[in-house]
Amino acid sequence: MFHKHHRVSTEDCRELGSSFAELIVRSKTFHQGSLHVHVIVSPTAGFFRHPLQVQETLSWLRMIVLDTAMVIEPNPDSRISVHVGQYKGHPGVLAGEIAESLILQEGIEKNPSLHCILSLGGDGTHQEILNALVELPPEVLEKILVFRLPLGTGNDGADVADIAAAAKVLLQGCDQEMISAVRIQPSGLKSVYAFNIASFGMDAFVTYAANQLKTRFNTDIYRKIADISVLIYPFLFPAKPVVLEIRGNAGERDTSEGLYVLIAFGVSGHRSYGNHKWILPREENFCAIINRSLPKKIRLKNLLYEGKHIGEPGVLYRKAAQVLVNCDTSLYLQYDGEAIRLEPNNFPCTLQLVSTHIRSIRPIQR
Repeated sequence: MFHKHHRVSTEDCRELGSSFAELIVRSKTFHQGSLHVHVIVSPTAGFFRHPLQVQETLSWLRMIVLDTAMVIEPNPDSRISVHVGQYKGHPGVLAGEIAESLILQEGIEKNPSLHCILSLGGDGTHQEILNALVELPPEVLEKILVFRLPLGTGNDGADVADIAAAAKVLLQGCDQEMISAVRIQPSGLKSVYAFNIASFGMDAFVTYAANQLKTRFNTDIYRKIADISVLIYPFLFPAKPVVLEIRGNAGERDTSEGLYVLIAFGVSGHRSYGNHKWILPREENFCAIINRSLPKKIRLKNLLYEGKHIGEPGVLYRKAAQVLVNCDTSLYLQYDGEAIRLEPNNFPCTLQLVSTHIRSIRPIQR
């Protein structure tokens, strides 16, 4: 189970990023107009902990790029910049610098280039980049396009299922889609955004613990910690009443109070997290689970892994536009793989579904 960490070279990270950038500048979707492709690579992403997989992928990409270059010329007015993250939070800093260069150096009123940002990492990397962009003015964001590639330990928030799908999208043409978000506003803290699922309670604690340990294990550490947490979480965080004020899409309101041990709010239904754990398997985008006896929790946990928990006793699920979470205890908050601990003075905490002006690359819907 223990995993000896092999560091992939910066050169390999750059080559991987450059290969995808070369496909973009040759894509028929971006073959005209001024284009600047920025690749942000996170070398700590789960993909890079498997050197053999990296080398096999690079060999495959070299052949694709060579074959493409022989038949398709690049956009003549295109540039490529590859950035390798150096520390946690650096991808977000790099995204902010890209936006700053667009505003200060090119000027948004002077017909600037389209800036395409490729995020090569896991959900945490994508979250950092999008959080750096989400509050920029619409006139800036209309010149920025994001593509989230699945290179993490868990890839629930990527724009495609795998690397092969990413190459296919770029070669065969793609659509664009506005990204939705959940704005999270704890009391006394700066708001942050989730672009997949935000959650409180046991699963957020599992995310926190998994983030501390995942670089040491070559396995689905999230599920193993979740199995243990069913036993130890009640002792670390004894269940206390949580009040939920839920507002639906049509403005209807519902209040519920209970010993909730898991609360999840997604940008839509049909979403997973924690490496494809289907917490929101249907059209409902909100789910909350009441504390149960140990045998019932173990049964429910197994159902949750398969997305079969909806409709079970003690499971609240709704279509929601906004949720206010209020309690008098400490709870972990998880947003797209990032986890922080909130204290009683950080409640109430408001989660609201919002539209953004960030566009992402998506496969063409046929």
